[in-house]
Amino acid sequence: MAAVRPKPGNGGFSSTRKEAKQDGKNPRAVVCADNEEPFTAEWYASRRKIEETLRFYRELLVDRKLFDELSQEPEKSPDGKKYSGIGVHMRAARVLESSGGWVNTSKQIGHVSGIKVGDDFRWRGELSIVGLHHEFQKGIDFMKLINGKTLATSIVDSGRYENGVGITSDVLIYCGQGENPNLDRVRKPKDQKLVGGNLALKNSMHSKTPVRVIRRLTDIDTSKESTTVAAAKGNDIGYKFVYDGLYRVTGFWKERGKFGRYVYKFSLKRIEGQPELDLGKWNKVGNGSAGSVFKGKENDIY
Repeated sequence: MAAVRPKPGNGGFSSTRKEAKQDGKNPRAVVCADNEEPFTAEWYASRRKIEETLRFYRELLVDRKLFDELSQEPEKSPDGKKYSGIGVHMRAARVLESSGGWVNTSKQIGHVSGIKVGDDFRWRGELSIVGLHHEFQKGIDFMKLINGKTLATSIVDSGRYENGVGITSDVLIYCGQGENPNLDRVRKPKDQKLVGGNLALKNSMHSKTPVRVIRRLTDIDTSKESTTVAAAKGNDIGYKFVYDGLYRVTGFWKERGKFGRYVYKFSLKRIEGQPELDLGKWNKVGNGSAGSVFKGKENDIY
């Protein structure tokens, strides 16, 4: 492995390997204040690690030869087909994890060290490896406290559910997870249940604890290559995942969805005092990468 790519030092993958593995075995639940000031020496150190991790992750997705040499998993899935799409991203994430390259491995409530409002990420898997949203596919991430109670840590508004903006841009109406016919057209639709991430969001409402919100925002530039082609090359696929900041769950209810089954809806309101995020600039032609700080340059991390 070392012959293929030297391990970075001074805060890189090799120096965090032991810590990352310990966190994976015994994850800690860290609760942070809403208005925690992130710009400390430790925060900047985390940001440098994040920038390095993202650069290596993107390198793996493009350089498949390096990817296969570093990966301990077979190139093909158990059914004999080559990994593609999210399968490739999950393999790349596991390569980083085995090298101790993940950052912010403990689940926590509040802002994440090294990440600020407005930061954007190219791939869904990047949210996991930097600790912003640990769930690789599920839209609601949560943690369990010592007393067994669950609290939501973050949600991703990916556009796959019937989510929408409320009366103002600071209010988000979020559809609960589970039994989404848009994702599984084989099984017969069922009513959503108040379990898992849905229950965690309800608990967060009662506990008044903040929830991180990440939005998937698109670039409607039709001159770009298709998502499938771009993903295969590891290129920009026309959308970004943008950290929108901290929200509070202000209410929830159950209603019938478009397939006739009950779904849970949650109302979240953005906490005041955070930097304003201009969501409009993300939906303009040619501005898909506006505001990005993770482009692989040292000067972009400050």
